[in-house]
Amino acid sequence: MLTTVSSKGQTVIPAAIREMARIRPGDKLEVGCSNGLIVMRKRRPLTAARVRKLLRTGYALPKLEEEDELVVEEAVARIRQRRTV
Repeated sequence: MLTTVSSKGQTVIPAAIREMARIRPGDKLEVGCSNGLIVMRKRRPLTAARVRKLLRTGYALPKLEEEDELVVEEAVARIRQRRTV
């Protein structure tokens, strides 16, 4: 498939690709470049289950964004509340 880059650096992801990748309006995409190949992938939130999976498989944790830190802090607070009740 072919797409064009606008003067603002914007491009359209064709509908068929969006459907295959399950990209919806408002989703965040990570963009990278490796040996001239531009790669985009749907950003997945860093949940407790994902952290456990990453630790079990030996992968390094991804860089935390500010919003991820808030989610982790809220999860820790909920767990601490359950322990005190």
